[in-house]
Amino acid sequence: MLNQRIQAVKASPTLRFTALAKQLQAEGKQVINLAAGEPDFDTPDFIKAAAVQAIQSGFTKYTPTTGTPDLKAAIAARLLKERGLSYKPEQIAVTCGAKQAIYNLLMVLVEQGDEVLIPSPYWVSYPEMVRLAGATPVELRTDPKNGFQLDPAAVAKACTPRTKVLILNSPSNPTGVVLSADCLKKLAQVAREKNLWIISDEIYSQLSYGTDSPSIATVAPEVMDRTIVVDGVSKAYAMTGWRIGYLAGPKEVVDAASRLQDHSTSNPTSISQKAAVAALTGDQSPIHEMVKEFSWRRDFLVKRLKSIEKISFVEPHGAFYCFVDISASGMKSDPFAEKFLKESLVAAIPGSGFGWDSCVRLSFALGRKDLEEGLNRFDQFIRSV
Repeated sequence: MLNQRIQAVKASPTLRFTALAKQLQAEGKQVINLAAGEPDFDTPDFIKAAAVQAIQSGFTKYTPTTGTPDLKAAIAARLLKERGLSYKPEQIAVTCGAKQAIYNLLMVLVEQGDEVLIPSPYWVSYPEMVRLAGATPVELRTDPKNGFQLDPAAVAKACTPRTKVLILNSPSNPTGVVLSADCLKKLAQVAREKNLWIISDEIYSQLSYGTDSPSIATVAPEVMDRTIVVDGVSKAYAMTGWRIGYLAGPKEVVDAASRLQDHSTSNPTSISQKAAVAALTGDQSPIHEMVKEFSWRRDFLVKRLKSIEKISFVEPHGAFYCFVDISASGMKSDPFAEKFLKESLVAAIPGSGFGWDSCVRLSFALGRKDLEEGLNRFDQFIRSV
């Protein structure tokens, strides 16, 4: 018999629908992927070259569990330059993707029966990670009429003596919403009053459009001692498969997360670490070009969706997603997405895994031609149902 923790964990709907789309593609069908959770851009050549150099020079052995000194230095420099956050190397741990950073943090911050506050809609893995850590996820449902901004008063009201952690994700997956500086300052005050740890997932921080995407640790430095910033190179540098994330925060937390990693994965891939150093210290223009293209696609998607009747959405200002309300179709998100994929050959992610069964997540991480065709098919499908 499997243990109760893993039995309570649900499979990832994003991976399930992505796999189904790939199966249809393998059958020769021309599927348009509005489900993508990664940039469609290739990793820049100079980053690839750094990896090749690492291999050729024999940099293929174990490294320190929490990452090489040069990568930690590059991360610290980037956090200081971009967000004005100052961290020493011992306050940084490199992980096998940002997902592992969040998992490690939850494993060391909460006990059996503790509660973790998760704004909803949420990234699909947050509640499952919390359950694996033996804690209870507490959903904080936000309001699309308020732009999915998190209400600090609701956070304070949701706190109990067992509440330990508040997870923030800005820009958000799945909504693309960016939390305002004013909201973050008020959330920081709540965190201090309620003695909460803050896990600030900022993996999409460099992908924002027409607005700043501040870190709570930047706008409210008084909570740096209780905030752990999570980021990585996956999204901004189109390096999802390289699996390099990191966390930065109080040394006691970083030390604990590092001890956990000592006995799970040990170090992230040595070769990927050298590539990440090149990404963080090298030419940043590929990011600017990618953001420029994503911004164009975002504007196109927003304009096209506004022309479609019977749907509603909050305009995304970050990441590369839009969370679309399809409740007027009379269908829940899973059957909607499955029917859309099978009949229109377009992959979208059902909102059920994000805590909202009335929505689907559409990605604009695909080429302009496919994006236009995918949205045309979405329009036709909405009309048909």
